Amino acid sequence: MTKFSVVLPVRNGWPYVRECVESILAQRYPHFDLVVLDNQSTDNTVPWLKSLRDSRIRLYGSSSPLSIVDSWRRVVGIERQEYMTLIGHDDLLDPGFLETIQRTIERYPDAKLYQTGSRLIDTSGNTIRSCRPTPERETPAQYLQGRFTYKRDITGTGVVMRSVDYDRVGGIPAFERLFFADDALWLSLMQGGYKAFDPNELFSIRMHPKKESTTKPSSWPALLLGLNQFAEFLKAYAAGDSQASVAVANEGTSFMLRYHQNLYILALVEASQSGQRIEPATTSRISESLRNCAPAAADLLRNSFSLRAVEALNAGPLRRTVPLLWGAYHRYWMRAQ
Repeated sequence: MTKFSVVLPVRNGWPYVRECVESILAQRYPHFDLVVLDNQSTDNTVPWLKSLRDSRIRLYGSSSPLSIVDSWRRVVGIERQEYMTLIGHDDLLDPGFLETIQRTIERYPDAKLYQTGSRLIDTSGNTIRSCRPTPERETPAQYLQGRFTYKRDITGTGVVMRSVDYDRVGGIPAFERLFFADDALWLSLMQGGYKAFDPNELFSIRMHPKKESTTKPSSWPALLLGLNQFAEFLKAYAAGDSQASVAVANEGTSFMLRYHQNLYILALVEASQSGQRIEPATTSRISESLRNCAPAAADLLRNSFSLRAVEALNAGPLRRTVPLLWGAYHRYWMRAQ
C-alpha cells in the first residue's frame, strides 16, 4: 500500500489555506496524511486547522518567526510517509491527484519523481491557462532543455518524491528566498533517473500579488542572487551528467542572458516607480552577474530592443509610464505564455 504525506509550510495563509487544506482532505485516495508546518501565523490559519479535529492532520509550530527558506527547510527531519509532496498554502489538489500519482508509481516504479498536469489560477480560482506539458518520461537533460528555452512552467510544489530521497539530498536548497531552489531540488532528485508525468490536470497553482514567488520589480536583487546560486549549482551538476552538460552548453548562455536582461528591466521599472533614473551601480551589478553566470554573453546585456526602449524611457521625462507599461505586459505575458 502506497502512503503519502502532503507537506504544507504556511504563514498567515488565510483565506487561501482553507481551500488548499479542503482540497487535500478531499482526495479520493485514502492513504495519506497532511503535515502542516506553521510559521507563527497570526491570522485564522491555526485556529481553523485545530477546529477540524481531523486525525490526518499533523500540525507543527515554530518557536520564533522564520524566513521562507528556514520554514521550508524544516521539512527534513519531520516524520513523513514513504512518498511526499510539497504544496503552497494557496495551491489546490484535484480530488484525483494522489489516486493518479499512485497509478503512475505502479506504472513507473523506478522513476525518481512523479507529476501530473496542472493549471494556473487567479485569486478567485478561475483558470488563467494550462501549464505546459512535459514528456511522459523526462530526464534531467530534457528538464534543463525545457527550462532554458522557456518551454516549461516551473513550480516548487505538486511534485511527488520519496521522502528518503528528499532527506538524502538535504531537502530544498537554501537559495535566496528559494528562487531557483525548486530547479536545483528537482534536478538533484532526478539525477541518474527520470520524472514520470501524467498529463491529466490535477493541480492548481494560484497566481496573486502577495504570492512569495510572484515576480515584482523590487525582487530583482533576490532573483539575481538566486540566479547566481543556481549557476554555481549547474556547474557542479553538469560535471557529473554528460547529457545535462550538453544542455547547459547549448542553451545555458542564452538562458542566463535573457534572465539578466529581464532582471535589468525589473530594476529599471523599480527605479521608475520612484521617479528615479537607474543607478550606474545597479547596471554594473547586473553586468558583473552576467559575466559570472555566462562569460560568453558578458557584453550582450543591452543587446535587446525592449530593454533599450525601457532604458530610454527611464532616462527621460516619460519614466513614470514604465511601471504602467510593465504591468500591462506582465498581465499579457501570464495569459499568453
